[in-house]
Amino acid sequence: MKSEIPYTIGYELDRALLMLAGFEVIVNETSTPFQDKKDERKDNSPVVVRQLKVDNCVHLTVAKFK
Repeated sequence: MKSEIPYTIGYELDRALLMLAGFEVIVNETSTPFQDKKDERKDNSPVVVRQLKVDNCVHLTVAKFK
């Protein structure tokens, strides 16, 4: 496994996963509790808002924005 993890916060998820090729990655999605806002953002690409290294795994949290 590579030793230096690329910084992916702010990147769309597809791009972040390409940057993290070779790493074990877990993706969690967070969203607004308001259904009208969820509907408004449903077609948008998720963006990385948090990145953590836990053991030998990279945990990404993504959200969709307007």
